[in-house]
Amino acid sequence: MRTAALFLALAVNCNAQGGTSVVRFSNGDQLTGNLLALTGEKLSWKSQLLQVPAEFDLRHVLDLELPVGAPPADRPLAAHEAILEMTSGDVIRGQLAGITDEEITLTTWYAGQLPLRRVNVKSVKISSVADTYYRGPNSIDEWTQGDGGESWRFRGGALHSESPGGVAREINFPDECVVSFEASWRGSFRPKIILFSDDITTSNSQVGYEMVFQGNSVHVKKAGSNNWLGHSTNAGVLRENEKARIEIKTSKKSGKIALYVDGGIIDVWQDEVVEKERLGKGLHIVSQDSSPLRISNIEVTGWDGYLDDVPERRLRFQGRFQGGFEMQGGGFGGGDGSETPKEEIPDGRMMLRNGDTIEGEVLGIEGEEITLKTPFSEVKFPVSRLKNIALAGDAMETPKIYNGDVRATLADGSRIVFRLDGVEEDVLVGFSQNFGNAKFRRDAFKRIEFNLYPKNGDPIRKHKDW
Repeated sequence: MRTAALFLALAVNCNAQGGTSVVRFSNGDQLTGNLLALTGEKLSWKSQLLQVPAEFDLRHVLDLELPVGAPPADRPLAAHEAILEMTSGDVIRGQLAGITDEEITLTTWYAGQLPLRRVNVKSVKISSVADTYYRGPNSIDEWTQGDGGESWRFRGGALHSESPGGVAREINFPDECVVSFEASWRGSFRPKIILFSDDITTSNSQVGYEMVFQGNSVHVKKAGSNNWLGHSTNAGVLRENEKARIEIKTSKKSGKIALYVDGGIIDVWQDEVVEKERLGKGLHIVSQDSSPLRISNIEVTGWDGYLDDVPERRLRFQGRFQGGFEMQGGGFGGGDGSETPKEEIPDGRMMLRNGDTIEGEVLGIEGEEITLKTPFSEVKFPVSRLKNIALAGDAMETPKIYNGDVRATLADGSRIVFRLDGVEEDVLVGFSQNFGNAKFRRDAFKRIEFNLYPKNGDPIRKHKDW
């Protein structure tokens, strides 16, 4: 980090957001409190454990967690969200504003327009954005511990459990939604996810749906009953790994509940009789044993109800579903423990949300409309109808991490490495090889990691995350 003086008075902002911060050190210690100031070499910290504010050398600081406030009212609203995976491992979210041979430009609420070097972009995924109903976790205070226990803790931007018990919160679920999160565990994966409960104070809800994981076995039932929906299914990927991205798509309209792991569909269950009027607002994450479990990057978003990556040619028949089709064994995932492979998008083609693919070159983006030059004609349609932007054939470069770079995790799930160059009131100024110079809103930051290189702090960082 540069030694030029950087100063940031944050006490008022932290208190206004109604939360405390946590600073963690290279020797494994951590201290809860409020950040008062940040300079090029030190941070000033206020804590109830300290008689007077203290200054700490940044060379001994691993990371800093900041309280996350509500998304700003002036953020750009769009019908789509672009998720760019960079060759460096960064993930940057925003709305597509332009694509040229040299740059892909995103409009973001936290840094305005970011022109990203195309050679540093590994992939571009597009999601259709209905309203986001929850994004977190941001603190343990926004969750309720089930049955009066305290089996869950919040640290490192994640929920942690090492004993049986549940944690829950109310969410204004739309009729069709996606609940997604990243899970890490030790041993076997054995949580229970409860959707649409009417009581968040207990892990034994009598209303809603329970998705129960037993290692690599998954089954779904109506809460408070022995009414299992269809069959159990095998998800071998949960046996082979100790981390995964979980997505659960649910529809109160059709009664469908679909499970995805790391982007690949595992299975679909069907409730033939949906008691919509009884369903509540509760989302529960329940640990069923004492195995360490870490849940992070939870999102609840709207869904169009369309299972766009389940081509009928993959279906085998047994086990009846609404709509007239049947499946064999474990359903889409296969009852023999085999996984349905992810649907591959051919090189140079873009996939639409209805499962079709199109070959073309992006000529321009204006607002929410994209123009493509196809082998047959120019076509225009909403960006939100795309699932990806084809980058096949582009040469790629991977930026290096330099001493002094920081890694920031933002409230929307973006993860960005940049050099912190300065502070201007509530704005952090930085430079990245991916996008050049940029100014970031301070209230967008959820976590800042220091001293990334050399990586001698990584073992402590990973241990503290657990």
